Amino acid sequence: MKFIKKKKVRIRICPRCKKATLKNAMNVSGWLAPNSFECTSCDYVGALYIEIDPNDLELTQNSDNEDQEK
Repeated sequence: MKFIKKKKVRIRICPRCKKATLKNAMNVSGWLAPNSFECTSCDYVGALYIEIDPNDLELTQNSDNEDQEK
């Protein structure tokens, strides 16, 4: 019997605006430099990001919506 490992899916969150709108920025330095990420919402560019589980993202978005309604 074969066991299939499920790949863990993680979502990268922008550390400035806390939205899941990060994409890889062009890295021309090569393999020595760290990856750089760019946020399409707030124009953040940097190597740092927050990584969360997709279920946590849904909980965070739901709590943000409840806070805005109050």
